[in-house]
Amino acid sequence: MQCIRLSPALFFFIVLVTSVYYYYIQKQLGDHQATQAIPRVIDTNLTQRDIKARPWNTTRIGQVPVSAPPKAKQQELMKTGGPLLSSDVSEPSKSNRKNDTCEPHYNVAFLKVHKSGSTTVSYVLFRLGLYRDLIVALPSKTECDIIGHFGIIRDEDYEPPPGGKRWNIFAHHAIYNRTRFHQLMAPNTRYVTILRQPLERLQSAFHYFKLQTRFPGMENETANGTAHVTTYLKNPSFWDPRFKPPDSEIDRENFCFRNCMARDLGLLRRDYDNSTAEFVQGIEGDFTTVMIMEYLPASLVLLKRRMCWTLYDILYNTHQSKKSKYTLKADITKTMEENFNKHNYVDVVLYDHFKKLLYKQIKQEGADFLEEVKYFERVNDQVSRFCAMNKISKWTLRRKMPIEESQWNDAFVVDRSFCLQLYFLRPHWDYVSWLKYYLRPSTGQKRNRMLNYCGSPIKRSRADVQIVKEYLRG
Repeated sequence: MQCIRLSPALFFFIVLVTSVYYYYIQKQLGDHQATQAIPRVIDTNLTQRDIKARPWNTTRIGQVPVSAPPKAKQQELMKTGGPLLSSDVSEPSKSNRKNDTCEPHYNVAFLKVHKSGSTTVSYVLFRLGLYRDLIVALPSKTECDIIGHFGIIRDEDYEPPPGGKRWNIFAHHAIYNRTRFHQLMAPNTRYVTILRQPLERLQSAFHYFKLQTRFPGMENETANGTAHVTTYLKNPSFWDPRFKPPDSEIDRENFCFRNCMARDLGLLRRDYDNSTAEFVQGIEGDFTTVMIMEYLPASLVLLKRRMCWTLYDILYNTHQSKKSKYTLKADITKTMEENFNKHNYVDVVLYDHFKKLLYKQIKQEGADFLEEVKYFERVNDQVSRFCAMNKISKWTLRRKMPIEESQWNDAFVVDRSFCLQLYFLRPHWDYVSWLKYYLRPSTGQKRNRMLNYCGSPIKRSRADVQIVKEYLRG
């Protein structure tokens, strides 16, 4: 057999063509397999230290099933890194899977109640406002978590809505004033609020606001290692007159220790000892849904059904939800609890009434309601874990997390943009909404907004500032 002698140039040319062809075949095969496989929520760019720090197991039994959406276009977008939550690709349905004939309702006033989980719900509504292109109520000054003071909302307390329109969404703190809200909100607005077990709410308020500093002598009266709330609960009538309100008007509204839920919903102090039944009946008449913090997932699913929203609309960050960690011992006796219940009679009646009403409403929803709640909890937990991993990677992940269709939701995709929103705090939402008000604000407008503080400027970490920059960068 004769050997064919190749010139060096021809030999290297053949090697080059073969290599390019082999690389092209391998790439096509890899891309095909990638589109067929179920995307795993794992970032190969994370260091081994980051992986060890993750407080979850990605192979955990009971994960929400995730699979690639069937549309070829969506698969292509996943490969190229294009946006997935556009109007023509896997957008959450505008109808309720449970009842396709209902019409979504997006005019909502959420009355926040201090230390009752209301911040978590407000983030859900802020995101709903952004995604559904709604007008969200904004305070006139930056760093304000409140619009108006003690039920009085003046024109200078809020940013005028664009085009002279009314608000679709209200989700800041404000004491409920029925007449004023009806003037400011869009027609046919539905009112929503949330309540918490009253004694637990007081413990949280003492811990968060350090209320003991406003009661002269309480710190000296409290034994070392003991929660100050126990000193207060021994004799509430003794401590109430000794309360020293702060100078700031905003802090005076935040610092509350008696019938605070009823107060936030508009009950005047002079009516604390009477008109309880009439007040509770009025709240039931005005509010479409009263959620209970201890049953937040069920409350959100109930809200979803009543508003004809999607499961995508009510997702919240379980990793961001604040859970009070009490370092001081609080031995609350039966006598203390009885003292509290007498002193906060309106709050106790209010909470018990709407807790029972929630049970009744859930029962009326049918046998599949609790199944939907369990499904929502699984999906929400999976989304929160995926986004937590995205945060660990400092928002460098470009992977998407598809959620498959179920009897309660259409298929949708969680991407980097959604995860950034899931970690937004109220100032982030205020700034994004403010940009939407003015579309292209001038440098002067931006400067005025940033310097016009509601109170003392709050020093925020670089991460807090960076999250909005990452979102606006896209």
